[in-house]
Amino acid sequence: MRKITHSYGPGLNWIEVVAQAMGGNIDGNFVRGNNELYNGMHFILPLENNISAMLVDVTYKEKTLIEYRNTVDNFVGVHFYIMNNNLNFVLENESILLGKQDFNLMVVDSILDMDYIVEKGTSVYVVCIFIDKISLKEYMDENPKFKSISKEIFDSEKNTIVSMDRMNIDSLILINDFRKMPIDSPLFEIYFRGLVYKLMGNYLEQLFTKKVVISKVMGDDVKGVIASKALLLESIDEVFPGVDFLAEQVGMSPSKYKKLFTKISGLSPGVFFYSNKLQRAKELLESGKYTVGEVADKLNYANVSYLAKRFNSKYGIFPKVYQSLL
Repeated sequence: MRKITHSYGPGLNWIEVVAQAMGGNIDGNFVRGNNELYNGMHFILPLENNISAMLVDVTYKEKTLIEYRNTVDNFVGVHFYIMNNNLNFVLENESILLGKQDFNLMVVDSILDMDYIVEKGTSVYVVCIFIDKISLKEYMDENPKFKSISKEIFDSEKNTIVSMDRMNIDSLILINDFRKMPIDSPLFEIYFRGLVYKLMGNYLEQLFTKKVVISKVMGDDVKGVIASKALLLESIDEVFPGVDFLAEQVGMSPSKYKKLFTKISGLSPGVFFYSNKLQRAKELLESGKYTVGEVADKLNYANVSYLAKRFNSKYGIFPKVYQSLL
């Protein structure tokens, strides 16, 4: 397995870092590569106000361990990504298989080292935005919704900024529309710059609708929550195991577990579980192999009516009607 180590952050000469690590050729703000490791490109764009952005559009030709080792702790990375394959997150030499992602938006404090294993044949399309914490704090101080808590959010003794979530549909549409732009277009840089600011605007609006959990997070905490999410996804056909059981599995108190799970995932453990259970119900209905009643039985719903009520609440349509439209 190939190993690649990156150090990222505002002010770094990313073009040379990426070219050296990935073996690509520098062409202006592009690093293009077609070697034994990958085929594709990185596009790096420094922006004003201590913000930098990078577009990654590559397909890996061999299994690769990618390590993120940041020598500074003064920035936050916001990553919007689309992939066709599984990811293994690696923390403290332990690999945790998440399967197809239940999230595609990651916000990571540069204090944390985040590694992942990319399988051969994986295509990765990621918009990475790196923001200096001081600049982000100044923006939040100007917004009444965050002004009262921004001091604690950026207090490294009290809080680590980390979240694993799903981008909203507007962000996904923006990225998919931008993917149609030819990279040799004279407007490519201008449109990418606009994309970055729109994505950040969408993310901050999305953040406003969520409860902000302020707490210190270390590598073990992240590893525990990711492992717990994997456990919940593996047992999605069963009943919710309960916060006490889940907390015991990762060696946390129930209160700490629930707080950190919500902080990192953007959802409480129960909401995360039942949301993914409904997604599983939707997939089973789409397969055409099961009736609504069989889906309810397979996923351990109390009865068909309960599944129908929850399904309609999440998707705005009852499961029997949804299945009839397929």
